[in-house]
Amino acid sequence: MPALLERYWKFLLFIPIVFLVVSLGIIMNNYTATGSFIERDIELTGGNMITVELSGDVDLDKIKTALPYARIRLTTGITSSLLVETSYDVEPEKILDDLSAVGVDGSSSIKTVGPVLGEIFWQQAQLAIVIAFVLITIVIFLLFRAPVPCSIVIFSLITDIVITVALMNLIGIKLSLPTLAALLMLIGYSIDTDILLTTELLKRKEREIPESVRTAMKTGLTMSLTTIGALVALYFVGTFILEQIALVLMIGIVADIFVTWFTNAGILRLWLRRG
Repeated sequence: MPALLERYWKFLLFIPIVFLVVSLGIIMNNYTATGSFIERDIELTGGNMITVELSGDVDLDKIKTALPYARIRLTTGITSSLLVETSYDVEPEKILDDLSAVGVDGSSSIKTVGPVLGEIFWQQAQLAIVIAFVLITIVIFLLFRAPVPCSIVIFSLITDIVITVALMNLIGIKLSLPTLAALLMLIGYSIDTDILLTTELLKRKEREIPESVRTAMKTGLTMSLTTIGALVALYFVGTFILEQIALVLMIGIVADIFVTWFTNAGILRLWLRRG
């Protein structure tokens, strides 16, 4: 990748920008269709979630037919679990009775979130994201004290989040408290790689830029790939919540690889060459 980037870096810096534009289109289309940029889970809207630990195989189609009012998901890992999500007005006892009627029995847990509490959680989630962006922006400007590299870092961060949210919409991952935590972690991770690259380039002379990019990329890709390896393991052996966190982080880190080493590095090169 370093040799390819060195030869075609002016062309490659536009690829993540194209993905950003497409991702914004996906998000706006979802907003037009549903009134929300991303579908929210019951924790942020209100509803019931019942988790049933399974001891054997189940007929998922049969369960969906018996519970047409619910969203059914099956998770696998160390143990298998059936997740049933319904609106707030459905009684949990009815859900358990309907599951028992189709032969689904096992240890179960019930989580109920009222609509008012869900709305409060949603408002707090939005506030947390805004505060995170504001604090990170302040730290970046205090660190570099130059508008261009600071703006590039913030642009890269926004691009990572937008692409991740768009892919969450496409593959059906709802915004919940766990996935919100993953997005906040992604903000921190994205900043790490961008700061690594920007710091390495700003302390070098123009003729040393290609070598600085290769040095930063070697360290940055090592960080990203080892993190992805750990997240893959977490995805396959974790519970449903850990699966969602791992998947969101993997999507974001893969997006960050291209945004950082294509777009961020390319724009910084252009800026440094112009003095």
